[in-house]
Amino acid sequence: MDQAVKRYGRVVSHETIHGAEVYSFEKNGFHILAHFHSGKIDRVVYNSESRQKLTDEEIATFLKANNHGHPMNEDLPYIWVGKHVAATYSKWPRDVWHLDIKARSFWHRKIVAKKAPEKAKLEGF
Repeated sequence: MDQAVKRYGRVVSHETIHGAEVYSFEKNGFHILAHFHSGKIDRVVYNSESRQKLTDEEIATFLKANNHGHPMNEDLPYIWVGKHVAATYSKWPRDVWHLDIKARSFWHRKIVAKKAPEKAKLEGF
């Protein structure tokens, strides 16, 4: 959390959503939503306070900042892949553009949680 506050400024709000710690920050005209798991951010979402699209430079800066200082590769339009992260840029709720960056650990946890019930359904075949 100390690193998040140093990077994004003071916490604006804090919620627990489906057991996950989510903190909101505001810095330099941007809303930042950080999802914590085991004390580390594994998902961060950026959008402009003006609700406008992010510029290419803003997107590149946020992608690089969340990929250990290295640019991410654009896989498809508005989809990027880094060493241990992936990002998407899309327009969702209330017509606001969001840059959503997720660590591999975020996806891994989601996949593992989904596989247990699927595996149980297949037992006995």
